Amino acid sequence: MAYRQSIHIEAPVANVFDFFTDPNNWREVEPEQIAFKDVRLTQEGVGTHYTWAAKIAGFPLEGFDVFTEFVPNQRITDTSSSSLEGTWTYMFEPEGSGTKLTVENRVRSFWRIPPLATAWCHELMDVS
Repeated sequence: MAYRQSIHIEAPVANVFDFFTDPNNWREVEPEQIAFKDVRLTQEGVGTHYTWAAKIAGFPLEGFDVFTEFVPNQRITDTSSSSLEGTWTYMFEPEGSGTKLTVENRVRSFWRIPPLATAWCHELMDVS
């Protein structure tokens, strides 16, 4: 099961893409309970990796993520060691004078059960 959400950001694609190439920047947009550690960037983008720790619904979670696909100004795929996180794909497209950012999450394991996956994605993405 996949969860997908798009938003418009009033900035050029190159600027939005550059922001997402460094997980250190994500601290600005992630909930405060998520900590990013040991961020290692690669010149190619593919292979950039980091660890994270979070407490969601009172449960401590940790994971190791790596960029497995990196197409400049188009797409970043971030694959997690955590089945709860699965794979996140960030897609960047020009839209008017800004950027359309589409984020897709594909979870693994028992979270594929539709009611659980939907609840998890809604909590994680803060969607009501």
